[in-house]
Amino acid sequence: MHATHALSHWPLVGRYDEYAAALQVLTGEYSATGYGALLVGESGVGKSTLASRLEEAIGDSAYVVTVTSPSRAQPVMLGALAPLLTDVAAHADASPISVFQAAAARLARDSGGRPVVLRVEDGHLLDGASAGVLRMLAMSKRARLLVTSRPNPGIPDDLVALWKDGWLRWIDVAPLDRAETTLLLREALGGVIGRDTDRRMWEASLGNPLYLRELVRSALSRDELLNSHGVWTWTGPVVPGRLIELVTAELRRRPDGEREVLEIVSLAESLPLPLLFELADTDAVDSLVEAGMLVVDNAAVPPTARLSHPVYGEAIRSLVPPGRRRVLRERVVRHIPGPHDASLPDLLRWVSWALEAGSVPEPELLVEAAALANRLQQAADARRFADLALLADPDDGVVAGALAERARAHRVLGAVDRAQADLAQLHALPAEVLTPALEAHAAITGADVLFHGQADPAAAVRLLDEALPRVAVCPQSSAVVRGHRLAVLMNVGRTDEALDEAVDFLGDGSLPLLARIQLAAPVQLSLARAGRVAEALRLGERYLDAARESLSEATAFLMPLRAAMVVIRLFAGDVDGAERMHADESDLDIGHVHHHRNVPGLVEGQIAMARGRWSEASGHIGGAIAALRDADPRGLLPAVLALAAESAVWLGDVDEAARFREEALRQPVHESSTMFGRRRRTLLWVGLARSEGDAVDQAVDAADAAAAAHLPPAELDSLHVALLGLADGLPTARELTLSDVSERMAAAAKQCDGLLRADAMAGYARALADGDAELASAFEATLAGFGIWANPPRQQTIALTRREQEIAPLAAAGISSRDIARRLTISTRTVESHLARIYAKLGITSRAELPAALSGR
Repeated sequence: MHATHALSHWPLVGRYDEYAAALQVLTGEYSATGYGALLVGESGVGKSTLASRLEEAIGDSAYVVTVTSPSRAQPVMLGALAPLLTDVAAHADASPISVFQAAAARLARDSGGRPVVLRVEDGHLLDGASAGVLRMLAMSKRARLLVTSRPNPGIPDDLVALWKDGWLRWIDVAPLDRAETTLLLREALGGVIGRDTDRRMWEASLGNPLYLRELVRSALSRDELLNSHGVWTWTGPVVPGRLIELVTAELRRRPDGEREVLEIVSLAESLPLPLLFELADTDAVDSLVEAGMLVVDNAAVPPTARLSHPVYGEAIRSLVPPGRRRVLRERVVRHIPGPHDASLPDLLRWVSWALEAGSVPEPELLVEAAALANRLQQAADARRFADLALLADPDDGVVAGALAERARAHRVLGAVDRAQADLAQLHALPAEVLTPALEAHAAITGADVLFHGQADPAAAVRLLDEALPRVAVCPQSSAVVRGHRLAVLMNVGRTDEALDEAVDFLGDGSLPLLARIQLAAPVQLSLARAGRVAEALRLGERYLDAARESLSEATAFLMPLRAAMVVIRLFAGDVDGAERMHADESDLDIGHVHHHRNVPGLVEGQIAMARGRWSEASGHIGGAIAALRDADPRGLLPAVLALAAESAVWLGDVDEAARFREEALRQPVHESSTMFGRRRRTLLWVGLARSEGDAVDQAVDAADAAAAAHLPPAELDSLHVALLGLADGLPTARELTLSDVSERMAAAAKQCDGLLRADAMAGYARALADGDAELASAFEATLAGFGIWANPPRQQTIALTRREQEIAPLAAAGISSRDIARRLTISTRTVESHLARIYAKLGITSRAELPAALSGR
């Protein structure tokens, strides 16, 4: 084989383990390894070559589609998935779910019943909308993914989540070692490689196959790499600089016609081959394909051309001056379908390209693009398109649409003041341009600004109340506003005035499903807070089924609904059921989208707390706090800080617990129901652990407030803390006995339907009041199974290690060493060794003495 021709078919060397691992996943030989492969490595290490060999291996048995991510220099929403969405009209529904459905339908239609493998090049460059749809395709098992990605500037969150959840197998693709580099040179060139040439090629490339190929290509073109009697010798100097500089040097030597082809394709990312032949010289196209710098996907209809590696695009774009870039972009824009006849991805691409070419699209088109961007949860793009629409000085109707979309984008981006300014401008427009849909849009955005941005739920409710008469003529808009109003009331705990109305709303099948399903989780949580736990779980199951069956935008709420179900089960004391439900997502046909992603670690942290795995809980909750400090659109930080305080209590670090308490108290609170009002009662644990003089009174005050609000579970939990404080001899300004608290806890327990732990909590209170230590110890063990703990460690003069702090409360609760070992993933012998050290430190001799020793009694 001639050497220059060999360069267009670079061999696969030294990737046998990676190849075997990825092939196993893509053929489904062992499902436990994942449903797709993520090939991760730096530029040029051979990810694409490995992916091509895998595609060849499965090509006869599977339907393989290749998509390439646009560059970050010119991001286009859904740009990577454009080949799958050519049938989707630009004016069609552009929700993430509908885009997923269109892509899935296209793949199912074209695959002819064969398994589908979606090959994604440059996953690190994916736009958020495309990454979200890919996640849905994988989790719904509509396509196995074969993704190549660089580790930096960052793999999209949706791909990382697929890997973490076991859907993608992460396969590192590292540079070749010295021996593999030599073998690659021999196979590519044929013949023997001179020893000095071999050494210099290795030192110059450091095992990067693409860099090596470009070194060889450059040396051959300069007649510096020569074959003499079957031995290859390189006599020229190494081209200095980085890989991109080497490629740039090669591109400068290409004929003008070939460079123009490369420029056009690099700016367009990929082009239909007939269109490329209209725009450029066909001989130049053929020459670049032969050289391996351009590849043609003949499976596409029509066939499409793209660069063989993103490094070529980077190098070419660095050589194209801004003026020429604009001229080339204008040439391409003139030849692609007009925006009013375009598919959804073509519309988004046309708008982005037209803007780069210096041509501002019609304002109406920009507003449409902004609306699409908001629905695809790409707020930054929505803001940019709306800004440009407003700069064009359009008529009032277009201005209204642009302001509404920009306000929503500003709200999502956290620019509260700007969102309010947009809404003020919107309401200053003539009344006739404000359609019911726009009124509803503006009211919901304004309410979210007041509720989430300013912690003023009362004002948010007033705003929605004022909007209802204005949208009454449109049943759909009216239902959306009503549902949003009820959700705000549920989220701030105003259940007395609205819970029954919200339940009736959810039961009205004539209302739009999306309006109902967005309200389902807040209503579930409110029902649980009111003690109607069984009803909350039944409601959750009903709406989970509705979300699964709808295959609409409502399906995006599957994960929030499931998260609510998990937290309610934990709240009820069904720790096993909660853990199983959180771990098992096999019944989900479609993955959730970015806008509804749960806070990382929040549910896991609560499960770990219920299990008594305090160090693990602290780690999860710390991660959740870090995420919420970065962005907290739902106002969860105060409640999560309270969880961190409780974890610190159980780890024995009461000073850290106090710091978390103080920070939680400084935060504005506007969404308490997500944690069932747990924030206030959790903070009671800090006072108890620190033996603060008002700890009991604070707990009773909280119980009184819960009783006044008709929240029996909250009353029960607050009384539980007061009970422990009294049992420890903490003072109280009230005439209050253990029997008083016990009787009140029994009464609260009777008001709870489905709260599995309620009777055990009341029984424990009775045992303490009766002085029955043996029965109290038995109830402590029972409560531990429900995730309720009775003996927080107090400040000690003797320090226990973190592992000892985890084991001691579990042992004090009556949990066996074997079960402790299982929970903490250590051996039973290790548990016993730790217990022996704990006994020695505390001056006790048996497990029976642990509760009193830990509580200081």
